Amino acid sequence: MTSLSALPRLPDAGLFGSFGPTTLERLAFQRRLAQAREPLVRGRILHLPVYFPCTPEAVHEVLVGKARSFEKSPGLRVLLNDLAGQGLFTAEGALWRSQRKMMAPLFQPAPIHQYADTMRLVAEHAASRMHEGQAIDLAHETTRIAMSVVGKSLFDVDTFDEADALGEALTTCLAWVNDNLTSLGLVAHVLALDATASLASATAGRPRRALQSLHARFASPFLLPTSRDPKLRAAVRVLEERIQGMIDERRRHGFTRNDLLTRLLTAKDPDGSGESMSDAQVRHEAVTLFVAGHETTATALAWSFYLLSRNPELMARAVDEALAFGEGPITAWQPERLAFCTRVFKEALRLYPPLMMMPRRTLEAVEIAGVSLPPRALVFVSIYAMHYRESLYPEPERFDPDRWLPEREAERPKAAYLPFSAGPRFCIGAHFAMLEGPLVLATLLRRWHFEVDPGREIVVDNFATLRPRGGVPAVVRRRASGPSEGPPRAGG
Repeated sequence: MTSLSALPRLPDAGLFGSFGPTTLERLAFQRRLAQAREPLVRGRILHLPVYFPCTPEAVHEVLVGKARSFEKSPGLRVLLNDLAGQGLFTAEGALWRSQRKMMAPLFQPAPIHQYADTMRLVAEHAASRMHEGQAIDLAHETTRIAMSVVGKSLFDVDTFDEADALGEALTTCLAWVNDNLTSLGLVAHVLALDATASLASATAGRPRRALQSLHARFASPFLLPTSRDPKLRAAVRVLEERIQGMIDERRRHGFTRNDLLTRLLTAKDPDGSGESMSDAQVRHEAVTLFVAGHETTATALAWSFYLLSRNPELMARAVDEALAFGEGPITAWQPERLAFCTRVFKEALRLYPPLMMMPRRTLEAVEIAGVSLPPRALVFVSIYAMHYRESLYPEPERFDPDRWLPEREAERPKAAYLPFSAGPRFCIGAHFAMLEGPLVLATLLRRWHFEVDPGREIVVDNFATLRPRGGVPAVVRRRASGPSEGPPRAGG
C-alpha cells in the first residue's frame, strides 16, 4: 500500500495552493491534472492537503464503489446553505436518502417525457420573437429559454418575461459562491463547524446542547462578511418569496396542477411513514431544481451554438437533422431522429462541464487507488480533467460529437464522463437536461441561422460554472427552407 507521503505532489500556485484564485488558473491546473499518470496525486488548497483521483478507476471508487465513505465538502454546503438549504444537492445522510427516495420516481424518463412539449413550445416562442438581422446574445437567449422551461415544468407558470430578473438573482448567488470558494473565511468557518461538532460529541448535558445549537448555527455562512451583502440577501429573497408564494397557492387551492412542485408537495415517504415534506424542505428542493434545471442546460446550449458556428460541416449536419422533421413539431419521442443534436449537446457538456470539480470529504479511513486516506481528508474529483484525458478522448481539445456514437461511447470505462456526476449522487435531473438540450437546439436551428463571428474566440468566464465570457454574440439570419447543401451523411 502506498503511503500518503509517497504520493506525487502537485506544484503550488501561491497562497491558494494548487488551484489559483481565478477560473482560468483553476482550468490550467486541471489541464495539467489531466496528464497525470498516477491514479492519485496530492496537492494543497490554502493550508490544507487535498487529494485528486486521476483515473476513471480511482474516480469510480470515490463516487460509486466507496461512496458511503464520503460526504460532500462541508464548505460547499455552507456556501449553498442560504440558497438551497438542505436540498438534494447539499443534504447528507438519512435526510438525503429519504429525499432521494421520495423524489426519484418523479424524475424517471417516462414522467419527464411529458414535459417535451413544454420544452418545444418555449423554444418555438423564443424563435418567434427573433427577426432577420437582429443582434442577440445566444447565452442570454438560452438562459431565458431554460428558465422558462423550468418555470413551466416545475411550477406551471410562464416565466419567460420574468427570466431576466430571476436569472440575475441566481447569477448574484452563484457569483458569491464562486468568490468564496477558496477564501480564508470559509476555511475558518469550516474549522469552527468541525470544532463545535467534536466538542459536542465529547460533552453531555447542557454544554452539549449549547454546542449542538452553536454547531447548527455554523451551517449558515455568517462568519463570511460578504454573506450580509444587501444585494445577495435581496437575490435570495427573490427566489425564496417567489417559490413560497407558489407553495402557498397550491395549499390554498388544492393540488390540482400537474407540475413538479405539486408532486413535491404531495410526495410521501416511501418507507411507510406516510410523511410529506415541510414547506421549507419543498422550497429548498425547488430552489435546487430551479438552479440546476436552468444553469446546466442553458450553458451547454450556448456552447453548443458556439462550437457548431466554428465547424460549418457539423453545423450542416445538425441543421439537416432539424429540417428532416418537415413542417411538423420536433419531438423527442423518436430519439434516433435527434441523434446528432444529442451528440452535439453531450460533447458540449464534455468540453465545458457546468461544474469543474466535485469536492468530497472522507467520513472514515478509506482506501482509494491503493492509498489509505484518513478521516476528514479532502478529495477533489476533477470533472474537467477527466473530460480532457487524452487516453479517454483522443485530441481532447477538438469538438467531435461523434465521440458519442454508441459503439465509441461503449469503449470508455465507467466514470469517464461526469457532467451529471456518478453513483448514488448521480444528478436526478439528468434525463430532463438530456431531453431539453437537443430539443431546443434543433427547434432553434430549424428556424434561424445564427451568424457568429468566426474570428472571435470565446473563453470561459470567471464564474462558479463554465459560462462563456461576454456571452455568444450572434446575428439572426433567416434560414432557407430545405436541407443544407452537402453530401448525405451516415450516422445522423
